[in-house]
Amino acid sequence: MPSRVIEKFFSYAYHIFFKQTGTKIRAGLLKNLMDRLFTLFEKIGGKFDIISSNYLKLYHEIVEKEIKMAKINSDDLVLVIGCGSLPTTTVLISMKTGANIVSVDVDKKSIGDAAQYIKNLHLGDKIKLEHTNGLNYSVKNFDVIFVLYGITKQEEMLEYLASNMGKNSRIIFRTATDLQDKMHKGHIDLSKYFLVRDSTLSGSFASIESYLLLKKQ
Repeated sequence: MPSRVIEKFFSYAYHIFFKQTGTKIRAGLLKNLMDRLFTLFEKIGGKFDIISSNYLKLYHEIVEKEIKMAKINSDDLVLVIGCGSLPTTTVLISMKTGANIVSVDVDKKSIGDAAQYIKNLHLGDKIKLEHTNGLNYSVKNFDVIFVLYGITKQEEMLEYLASNMGKNSRIIFRTATDLQDKMHKGHIDLSKYFLVRDSTLSGSFASIESYLLLKKQ
């Protein structure tokens, strides 16, 4: 299939599913739908350079906002939980900050695909990949921790981080909100576990919001 056709298809699918659909579904249902769509796009995108490059561009804006919000620099050690098979957030953090990054995912196949993607971009010296469950991973020594959108047990993960993160660690938590700005699983009270310092909305993905969380002293 010619690259121009693939690019047009990707653009159309993105507009329908991530821009239009995301603004019309309440947060709980949106989370389930978007999880599947992100997984599908990532698994397909990893096989086509034209799709993976366009997918990477979609994340520039939200990752740039998150980096600025958390004040990430090259001296930080960053953990990305739930990197997926097309680790765009991990790659962009590396490209934009030069920070050393560890990315983990519970799916072994996703880690294998992610390793090949990172190798193709020649970023292996800055990014380490591990097949593991974030709920069993030591997080204390990381300066910044990203909890990505696709994490299924979000509240369980946040509770674990609140108890095990370093004193000065910063967390970026990416989640879904609906038109009424109601967070997915609205019963999650972030202030129960963290100091909620800031938040930012994605302009590329409808209803995606990121929170900056600090440890309660």
